[in-house]
Amino acid sequence: MKKIIVLFMTIMAIALLVGCEQDSNVLKVGMDLTYPPHETVDENGDPTGISVTLAEEFGKYLGREVQIVDVPFGSLITELNIGTIDVIIGSMTITEERALSVDFSNKYFNFPLVTLVNKTFFDDNNIETKEDLLAIEGVKFVAPKSFATLDVARELANNPIIREANDVTAAVLEVVTGASDVFLMSVGNAAGQHLANPDTTEILMDPIALSPIGMAFRKDNQDLVDQANAFIAGLESDGVYDILRNLYNSVIDQNIPGETLDIYLQGIINEEE
Repeated sequence: MKKIIVLFMTIMAIALLVGCEQDSNVLKVGMDLTYPPHETVDENGDPTGISVTLAEEFGKYLGREVQIVDVPFGSLITELNIGTIDVIIGSMTITEERALSVDFSNKYFNFPLVTLVNKTFFDDNNIETKEDLLAIEGVKFVAPKSFATLDVARELANNPIIREANDVTAAVLEVVTGASDVFLMSVGNAAGQHLANPDTTEILMDPIALSPIGMAFRKDNQDLVDQANAFIAGLESDGVYDILRNLYNSVIDQNIPGETLDIYLQGIINEEE
């Protein structure tokens, strides 16, 4: 009887060990699936978008299965540091403040930051350029509190009034209603929000800044950071950017007419070459 028990326990231990090894080979990638065309879901509810494909290619590079974990943007760093996810690949701007909590890879995109402007405010102030906007004193800038764009507004605008919203929907609503004047955001998001609100918003396509986008890792994971940087260094030469171009150029053009993936590669391709 004891031999049977010992044999059973041995089998269970082996099964547990195999299960742990299988789990350890899964790369859990966190992102907020509410930001098309980068992070979203298809008609079946499955993750899709530029960041999803990039994560899948990173998994192939590592030889690991990828599991996409949908996490609200403001909770991504917390979930990373408690071990729910292994990496954030979700349009996260590299900032000094965030780097206190996570280790970033090298940048793989530069997001042009443009302004979604309340139409009445835009017309009343005869705004034509970003210089016009930044020269106006006391402009009310809004964004979710987790967005790095508020720091850009603090740095570049003329004595701005900073308003924090709970999420993107609330921030856009503030601009639409005139409670705030400007939402500084990535060009893809701004273009989509303007298309959805053409009568109450205007968009300045001249970028105020380029926002460097990187992968984020826990502080104890330097090996994975190094692997990510090696992967990123070859994105153009190894054809990964071409994969993204082929899949998403038409989607980007629908949102930002005349543009392709290369709008996010300003200052990236030349540095890689």
